[in-house]
Amino acid sequence: MMGLMNALLETYDLALAHGLVDNHHLSEKGQVLLPIYHSNKKSNGKDIFEITINSNGETTIGGRFLNKEEYVVFPITEDSITRAGSQIAPHALCDELSYLSKKMDVKKNEEYLKGINKLLEYEGSGHACENFKLIGQYVRKNEILNDFLKFFLKGTKYSLDNKYILEYEVLEESGQVKTKTLDLNKIFISFKIEKLTTGDMSVTRDTGLHNFYITYVDEMTQTSKKLSQCNVTGKLGYGVERHRGIIGTAKLISISNKKETYYGRLKKGEDIYHVSYVVSQKIHNMLKYFLENNNHKRFIGDNAYIINWLSHDLKRGGLELVSNLDVEDNEDQEENQEIEEVNMSELGDKISAQLGRYFLGDGADFTAKGDFYILIIEKISNGRVSIKYFRRLSRSEAYKRVMAWYSSTNWRFNHKYRSPSIYEIVNFIYGGENNKGYLVCENKKTMRKGIERLLPCIIDSKRLPQDLSRVAFYKLSNKQSYKKSWQKALNIGCALMKKHKNDYENFNLNPDKMGEVKQMLESRSFNYGRLMAIYEKIELEAVKGKVSEDPKKGKETFHKITNADRLWSAMVRTPEKTRFILESKKIKPYTNILKKNNPGRYVYFDKLLTSITVKLLELNKIGGETKKSLNEEFILGYYFQKSKFYKKKED
Repeated sequence: MMGLMNALLETYDLALAHGLVDNHHLSEKGQVLLPIYHSNKKSNGKDIFEITINSNGETTIGGRFLNKEEYVVFPITEDSITRAGSQIAPHALCDELSYLSKKMDVKKNEEYLKGINKLLEYEGSGHACENFKLIGQYVRKNEILNDFLKFFLKGTKYSLDNKYILEYEVLEESGQVKTKTLDLNKIFISFKIEKLTTGDMSVTRDTGLHNFYITYVDEMTQTSKKLSQCNVTGKLGYGVERHRGIIGTAKLISISNKKETYYGRLKKGEDIYHVSYVVSQKIHNMLKYFLENNNHKRFIGDNAYIINWLSHDLKRGGLELVSNLDVEDNEDQEENQEIEEVNMSELGDKISAQLGRYFLGDGADFTAKGDFYILIIEKISNGRVSIKYFRRLSRSEAYKRVMAWYSSTNWRFNHKYRSPSIYEIVNFIYGGENNKGYLVCENKKTMRKGIERLLPCIIDSKRLPQDLSRVAFYKLSNKQSYKKSWQKALNIGCALMKKHKNDYENFNLNPDKMGEVKQMLESRSFNYGRLMAIYEKIELEAVKGKVSEDPKKGKETFHKITNADRLWSAMVRTPEKTRFILESKKIKPYTNILKKNNPGRYVYFDKLLTSITVKLLELNKIGGETKKSLNEEFILGYYFQKSKFYKKKED
């Protein structure tokens, strides 16, 4: 936990030093790395209303609801950021209408104005902030409710009940008049000041106002008697007991309601962990930024997120660890196309270049400063989040480990060479083919746990769990369960088997050179896999040009389901018996067709079958394994023999 706290604090301080905090030139729709003592809120299009005040602060000149997903940034207090239920704790400036209107709630408005008056006194005592002064003086007039109704309704007739539910009429494009309602208690109000020469300035983008408020809070807290040693920095500072929520109201730091968790060692729960206000703000604002920024976070299911970042280079975003490194993924489902061989060293260089550009930048080297961080955070209840995984690596170490993963799982997906993403692996291992032909894991909790199992294989260089290779084999042993996604399932499974052999046998498979590896050619299962690819190819070539009507599609389609497909599972369980059935009965009609129509191909296949059959007789005799079922090398043998059939003709 302390390692994560220090990492977030260090990253925030680096961002602050490089001008990345409260920098709206780098943001979209107001989403920024927040300054301390500030928060933000995302609009749904009908909940945040911005009132524009003229440059002398005397009148209001307009107002609008913020666009959907537009952010507003506003100052907060220690109490307001954790307020809940009936607690009265106003924000420092922007807040809900129930706080800003005396008509709606007298007590809330009184507490709100106390804070505004203190800030106005501070502003007038030598800490000039003209924009805050204009807004503060306008707020004290208590005309905000009337101005909201004026600018929002624009003269439309309305009614307002004693609970401040607004009812009004809207003329729709169809010409019909529709009655709508709006709960004014939860309407959030922000402000903008008209600037005739420099452009209007909103509270969200007013860094001068933000800095004014930060200075105010710092001065107020430095004179407080609540100073204690911060457990994160070791320095004396104003300590806080309550901390903001990270995922909704779920907190990173919270005090247990159950005294038995600390009773006997400590007098009260607050003594367990001391964090200063400014450190808490930096840590939580940094984590909040990551959770709101799609460049750094990925949702992995079941209220859990994976976050990663470079401490010195937030603008680079996070690395695609669960999705594809190369996100372009337009897979061609045609299986029977010529495949061009790609040199694996060139392929490694390509992946290395991509990772190098991420970790180091173009032309950089491993002396680059900063570290790479990765975090899995999960909301486990409405009150708490859990840190499921956290690692800190140097850039060079992170590069080497991620590079090792991609090189050891890289496989050919039709015409494209890449590693299957963690999403694809989990969907294949823990899911199945849905009615649209996609591999999907429907159980989000299982998916999240699967991702958590795989992540250490990348970041900690741990070996692939052995059960994943076995599950991949069992999945692929049931070929008939894949109506549309067989080729993708096969490629993912082969990539996992490659990784397994790399981890446990120190054997790095090359997808294009496998047929030349002698030790695989001495494998019984591998050779049975080769036979299945040959049986399949014979049948497909024999029926090439022949068509059968597909009543569902209402058109003619090429014959697809072969006898090898139908007897696939039987071959895994009882290989020698199934081989005899296929060769003596099922495939015989197709070899006869080839013998008559294409004798050259018949001779080619006959020689292949003969050589493999002889080899199998030898292997079965040596090992005494005639009745033994096959292992995962059956899948590899099928894959590599099949890929050989679709090499370019000149090869």
